[in-house]
Amino acid sequence: MNTKANFTGSARNSFNWPLTVQSGLLLLCLATANSPAQTYTILHSFTGGVDGGHPAYAQLVLSDTTLYGTTSAGGSSNLGTVFKLNTDGTSYTVLKNFTGSDGSDPAGTMVLSGSTLYGTTEEGGSDNWGTVFKLNTDGSGYALLKQFTGSDGQWPCGGLVLSDGILYGTTSSGGGSGGGTVFKIGTDGNGYTVLNSFSSSAGDEPIGGPVLSGNTLYGTTSDGAYVGGSIYRVNSDGSGFMVLQTLPLSSGAVGIDGIWPLSPLVVSGTTLYGTADWGGSFRNGTLFRLNTDGTGFTVLRHFSGAGEGAGIEAGLLLCGTKLYGTAYEGGDYPYQPPYYGHGTVFSINTDGSGFMALRLFSGSDGANPRAGLVASGTTLFGMTDYGGSADCGVIFSLSVAPPTVGTPPRTQTTEIGSTVCLSVEASGSSALTYQWFFNATNALDGATTSPLWKLTNAQPCHCGAYSVVVSNVFGAVTSVPATLNVIALVARRQVPAIGLTGQMGNVIGLDYRDSLGASANWEPLLTMTLSNSSQFYCDVTEPLPPQRFFRAWQSGTPGVPPSLSLPGMVPAITLTGNIGDSVQVDCINQFGPIDAWVTLATVPLTNTSQLYFDISAPGQPARLYQVVQMP
Repeated sequence: MNTKANFTGSARNSFNWPLTVQSGLLLLCLATANSPAQTYTILHSFTGGVDGGHPAYAQLVLSDTTLYGTTSAGGSSNLGTVFKLNTDGTSYTVLKNFTGSDGSDPAGTMVLSGSTLYGTTEEGGSDNWGTVFKLNTDGSGYALLKQFTGSDGQWPCGGLVLSDGILYGTTSSGGGSGGGTVFKIGTDGNGYTVLNSFSSSAGDEPIGGPVLSGNTLYGTTSDGAYVGGSIYRVNSDGSGFMVLQTLPLSSGAVGIDGIWPLSPLVVSGTTLYGTADWGGSFRNGTLFRLNTDGTGFTVLRHFSGAGEGAGIEAGLLLCGTKLYGTAYEGGDYPYQPPYYGHGTVFSINTDGSGFMALRLFSGSDGANPRAGLVASGTTLFGMTDYGGSADCGVIFSLSVAPPTVGTPPRTQTTEIGSTVCLSVEASGSSALTYQWFFNATNALDGATTSPLWKLTNAQPCHCGAYSVVVSNVFGAVTSVPATLNVIALVARRQVPAIGLTGQMGNVIGLDYRDSLGASANWEPLLTMTLSNSSQFYCDVTEPLPPQRFFRAWQSGTPGVPPSLSLPGMVPAITLTGNIGDSVQVDCINQFGPIDAWVTLATVPLTNTSQLYFDISAPGQPARLYQVVQMP
């Protein structure tokens, strides 16, 4: 809309408008925002040089906004490192470079107590059988708490747990029977004790570290005579050792329950969750659960390789009723030579339902995650052993946010026959799906990937409450319902309103022309005696031209020069009835409460059909109308 003012002996203005009004059609659409997709970020790509490389089985340790971890290679002596970095990927710092005599190949997960990190190296130390160490979070205070000799255990690759100043861990070999140990040691290095020495008959090679619940340690062995590993428990004082479950290597169904559990267990109440590296229906590994008394062993997932993952070497992360984990191989390639895939991040419900591959690694973004995940809020953090810019592994973050509704659908009023668009603004990780409902129970058009639902040809039967359930793999949320009210169509069209001002009682002339060309003439529109110093005239010409110019004039020398203004297009509402009857004109905003009607005027009819002009409409929210016959 453009206006021009030009005063050359008389007041005049011009008015242009687009002819886009469609009678009887009201399109109500809300702007929507695209839902953000699942966010994957490489926080650090290892080079294999001084910053380290190949983090192997070592899970990250999270404290506030800082991540701590180890690499099994790289560093100044290429024997591994301890590092830290912020959760946004900044300030990567090497805290420790291993040299051999002080340990090498720190493959296990550390624990943090206050400002001190405790960890293990699989090799190095006085006899090269591995160590237990401590290190301050600023890189100072490195000390060896234990150097393994073989008879007391060797190759502690499973990581540690900490309780009441006591560290518990495992060695994958050594001990009295040579099959590995469960041990404890004080945080000051004193009190080293072998709690159990494994023999092959009860399973051996406890590669995965223990988990502590109360006074009981639970763990896995990855091998054994005639078995593909076992699940065990032992009290923290070394008593009560018991094999809860063996994973058999039967000739009829080789490792159908899964074999070679390499990772720590997760304990929740009286339930244990764990993974097996191989075996299962597809021989790609399994995810299982069992009770802490050894009953109720159940395979929750047989991994298929392509699209899901294969080789489940990492432990699980339990968040509510959902488990998160990583698969070392599978995913983006079929699990068959020569392509074994780059691995996955996955989630699954604790009852075995709802499996979802959250990330299929491609190599450049990381490959072959051996370690488990940690979480902060709705973000997972993890590492891959290979892949990245130098194929030495990466540290990554992956958002796992359930959906949230930012802007719910809006309550609105529309007219019969109109098209109505309901929309919602939602955000969350992964792909969002939307299911719209009418009056809470009637599903509309099924699930869709669009946050918009369109209703054509609105009718009174469509009045009611509309809501939408927004879902992703991490959860669902239901919007606050919006109410739709469908009212009768009121005939109207848009016309220009001209505001005339001057001295009350003076006669004002109003002319128009549809062009300002040299040959165009001004045509008289009306002559009006002002009953007030300011009043409106509405041009009801049909059809309206694309543009029209107006001028106001007065003969003689008026005391108050006439002027005009063009506030905008206004609705011209058709009123019908008997001469002498009165009708009430009400309005309501399209969006907002459906009972918020406002009376604009009560109009006596001087004809059986006449127009009412809503001159208060410009600058206000879009309005709808009803005409009420007065008694």
